[in-house]
Amino acid sequence: MSGFGDILRVDLTGGTIERSRLDGHTVDSVLLGRGYNSRRLLDSLSSGTEPLSPENPLLITCGLLTGSAAPTSARVHVSARSPQTGLLGSSSVGGKVGPALRGSGLQGIEVTGASHTPVYLFIDGDTVELRDAAFLWGLETAEAAAAIMATYDDEGLVMFVIGPAGEKLVPIACIVTQLGHAAGRTGMGAVMGSKMLKAVVVRPHKQKAQADPVVRAAVKDYLDKIKASPRYEDKAAHGTSSAVNWTNEMGMLGTRNYSRPTFDSAAAIDGTSMDRYVERFRSCSRCPVHCKAEVKIESGPYAGLAGERPDFEPIASWGSKSGLEDPEAVIFLHNLCDRLGLDSVSAGNAVAFGMELFEKGMITAHDTNGLELVWGDVEVMEKVVREMAAGEGIGGMLGAGVREAARRIGRGADRYAFHVKGLELTAFDPRGASATGLGYAVSSRGGDFTSVYARHEWSLTEDEALERYGTAEAADRLSPVGKAQMVRTSMAICAVLDSIGLCKIPALTLVNEYDLAMEARLVSTITGTETTPAALFEIGERILNIERLFNQRFGAQQEDDSLPAAFCEEPLTEGPCAGSTVDLDFMVREFYELMGWDEHGVPTLERLRALDLAHYVETTPGDE
Repeated sequence: MSGFGDILRVDLTGGTIERSRLDGHTVDSVLLGRGYNSRRLLDSLSSGTEPLSPENPLLITCGLLTGSAAPTSARVHVSARSPQTGLLGSSSVGGKVGPALRGSGLQGIEVTGASHTPVYLFIDGDTVELRDAAFLWGLETAEAAAAIMATYDDEGLVMFVIGPAGEKLVPIACIVTQLGHAAGRTGMGAVMGSKMLKAVVVRPHKQKAQADPVVRAAVKDYLDKIKASPRYEDKAAHGTSSAVNWTNEMGMLGTRNYSRPTFDSAAAIDGTSMDRYVERFRSCSRCPVHCKAEVKIESGPYAGLAGERPDFEPIASWGSKSGLEDPEAVIFLHNLCDRLGLDSVSAGNAVAFGMELFEKGMITAHDTNGLELVWGDVEVMEKVVREMAAGEGIGGMLGAGVREAARRIGRGADRYAFHVKGLELTAFDPRGASATGLGYAVSSRGGDFTSVYARHEWSLTEDEALERYGTAEAADRLSPVGKAQMVRTSMAICAVLDSIGLCKIPALTLVNEYDLAMEARLVSTITGTETTPAALFEIGERILNIERLFNQRFGAQQEDDSLPAAFCEEPLTEGPCAGSTVDLDFMVREFYELMGWDEHGVPTLERLRALDLAHYVETTPGDE
């Protein structure tokens, strides 16, 4: 494939910067973005590489179509070995940095080593320099961004920046860009902090518009499909934030640390209830959805707060999971996480975990230095968040993630630590969504919905499910039947979207076709290299197997493809899913078979040969 830019290799130990062309064979094999990152990590890391060591590279790579004429093509993928899970660290982010990098002729940045003093990377076309960041160290993300723009007297600069949490190497630290965008999950901010890299700053340069009529036609057809979706108007007004009410009505909204599937105050915290605070809508580059919104609170305890409207997942983490009924407090806590550089989803889950332990007497005020972790107490929640970012107190323990916090606490706390492979779960209680439960269990990065996105379990008719997945039961979200094929399909498609740089909200929530037909057309017309949906799907499966091999190199085993015991053993007691548990073993066995993996979840040699990956089981870098 053609049309991609250079890779910038930055060695912070030696202070050197090299610019090199991408290997076209690698791009043909795994695309760019997530696929490129995952293969690069598998190729370069030995099993002894620690997440916060200088040898762990931080990879920031645009998708194949990022910055092109393709609609929604703003995504950048950030990867490293995760300090939170010890496995694949992987996070997608939108905004404007991706197109700005492409405008500078860059496809991505590989950062290795570690600086002795704080630095930031400055990119302005062909000018690429490491500059002193001592004046930025210790600043919150918004403060650091403002200071950088003031230094250059340029408010048009775009950047990735870490906050105090990343500097303190907090395992759930994230990387923030602009207002409301973050590479949020798996602790990539801590990896960036371990390298003493405060920011990556890019001065955007205008790119020439693609005038090819064939490209314009493909772009128009994709835009038309997005806008024709019956969900378009809602997503353009509320993004994902309006899903709180719907999830509650479905009886699968994680509430009070998943102890209930419904929240009495769901309507109060739903994104539609935040309309009164919206100042203006925003979108990522080339996106017609405009799902982001800037908000301002005019009165009350948060008067003057100007920030971002939280998306669905942060609303659930700070609202229903933590028992918080005040939408203004939810907005405040989410924006506080952004300022401090914390993953808002993991942070909210960790606080909810602490609250349940406190309620059950498994931790006391003696353990929390006098803090009473009571459901919905926003003042206490704020204190815990600030402790997280500082790495101090009970917050410092919770900021390591619920798995590690439970290990330190003991006393049976692990029963209430809801994670998979060390990554906290997202909003859906899997007892109300079987494919989501399977996705949590087998996702490459741990308890995750975004890189699985198996929404067909509630969005298809029985006839559609029969045609797509061979059984009408696939449309029944409480049945395990048909879910393995659904998860295999959606995971491979997500891997492709993350690798070509397109957003999943328009592609999967709105268009909802899950066939890669429009994406194959965009790739073919824009890159000038013909591809097909089947070819892209095979690449998606190759990426999933690469990630599987990477995780197994770092100790992941069959038993890690599991769910917290409560979801399989304790039926829901209320709502439309009352009586439901997750039949996980059945789904996992079928998923392994469909993926071409053995009964232990290890890719078979036959499957690896078919995907041109067999050499990875013969030689491991650094382990000969």
